[in-house]
Amino acid sequence: MIFVELINENEADLLYVCIKTNEAMEEQSNSVTPMAMSYGLYTGLALILNSVVFYVMGSPFAPAGAYISYAIIIAGIAWSMKTYKENNSEAGVTYGRALGLGTLQSLFASLILAFFTFVLFKLVDKTLIDKFLAFLEEQLLKSGTNENQIDTVMTMYRKVMTPLVYSLAQIFSVTFYGFLFSLILAIFFKKQSTNPFHGVE
Repeated sequence: MIFVELINENEADLLYVCIKTNEAMEEQSNSVTPMAMSYGLYTGLALILNSVVFYVMGSPFAPAGAYISYAIIIAGIAWSMKTYKENNSEAGVTYGRALGLGTLQSLFASLILAFFTFVLFKLVDKTLIDKFLAFLEEQLLKSGTNENQIDTVMTMYRKVMTPLVYSLAQIFSVTFYGFLFSLILAIFFKKQSTNPFHGVE
């Protein structure tokens, strides 16, 4: 009887270790960070390519470039969420995890784009800041802003706008829009677990 009890205790300990090991591996496979980094790299490179195309065309601040950037961010997030959903069909994908994936992916993409932008503005073409300020003033005039307000805005921008500030603004902008897009896309890519015992200890 004592021998049987010892065997049962050892089996229970082994089963416990196996369960915890499986949980650790499952949690690692469900982590969104590696996928966010990978797809953030792809999205960031696509955003850089878009910037290069419009820069070569002589219209680095064209509104069309911004719209294409939004489309790239949306497509990149949808792609990563779809892949993550397919890879975790049994465990399922919660709304929060999908939202976290899209937001984190956008952050990584923004860092890559910001680094490229800083190099472009600081080392490659130092006239881009002046071109941006001219473009901004032109947009304010088209919007019907009065001259006093334009002078105030432009004075402020001329004081603070540098390649570093512009690049940091891109980090905030891309991450923010990625978060907004993820709020919507996560609704379509969340999925309940197909394993009835998932998460049961």
